Amino acid sequence: MEIKNFIRIYDEVIPWTCLSSLLRFSNTHEFDQARVGGGPQGAKVDFNIRRTWTLPLSNSHDSMTNVHWFNYLAQVFDIKLKQYIDDLKIDCLIYTSINDVSILKYENTGFYTWHSDHFFANPRTMSCILLLNNDYEGGNICFRNPDKSGEFSVDVKPNRLIIWPSCFMFPHTVKPVTKGTRFSVVGWAL
Repeated sequence: MEIKNFIRIYDEVIPWTCLSSLLRFSNTHEFDQARVGGGPQGAKVDFNIRRTWTLPLSNSHDSMTNVHWFNYLAQVFDIKLKQYIDDLKIDCLIYTSINDVSILKYENTGFYTWHSDHFFANPRTMSCILLLNNDYEGGNICFRNPDKSGEFSVDVKPNRLIIWPSCFMFPHTVKPVTKGTRFSVVGWAL
């Protein structure tokens, strides 16, 4: 089986009214500069690697709306991860929980260079991205093989969930946004 077959797309994963509410929530809250790394030196802002803004969601946040979105999206991701396992007939993929969910905002010139999601400080098993809007240009998520061959882009479509293993076998990038603002939700399973 090719690596590309392990990158799965699920459309219309949440009701459109929820998607609309999530976008309104995203447009009315402050975002922090997204960081990279997290190894022994800790995470840092590095605009050469990533020009992205993040709004972390948490089940222990002061805002009950933030808690709501964390719990709701973690449950959606969990349901779809179980479907992913069934679709691929994988009997050895084990994960404990969705441990991290954030809304990402890529404004004009926002990007994220090639990377994988599993690293020293965050040994992630599975990655999920829910695309929230399409009223922007650029900002496509692209994947390639670890040997830098076979690059392909996932079509932008609101309410589209992309799931793949977090390991080094699945390098991916978000190309620069050239117009508008791209919103997405990311989540990872340990």
